[in-house]
Amino acid sequence: MKMAISFMAGMAVCSLLLFGVRMVLPVSAVTDDPEAASENTTDSLLNLLPDIEKIYRESLMMPFIKAESKIYDEDIAEYYRALMDKTGLAPQEAQP
Repeated sequence: MKMAISFMAGMAVCSLLLFGVRMVLPVSAVTDDPEAASENTTDSLLNLLPDIEKIYRESLMMPFIKAESKIYDEDIAEYYRALMDKTGLAPQEAQP
C-alpha cells in the first residue's frame, strides 16, 4: 500500500513538473515573416550530411561495373553494356 501511494505521488509530482516546465519554456519558435528568420533555420546542417543517394547508387552499380571489366568476349560485353544502359545501372558519364 505504501509503495502504491509513493508511486502515485511520484507520478503526480513528475507530471506537475513537466507541465510547469512546458508552460515556462517555449516549445517551438515559429514566425510568419520569412524575413525575420535567423541564419540558424537554413539548411546548413544538411551540407554536413553525406550524400546518401550517391553512396547508394555507387554501391548498387559498382559490382556490375567490376563484372563488366572482366568480360573479354566482345559480343557478351556489348550485350552486357546494352543491358546495363537499359536498366539504368550504367554510370551516366560512361554512356555513349
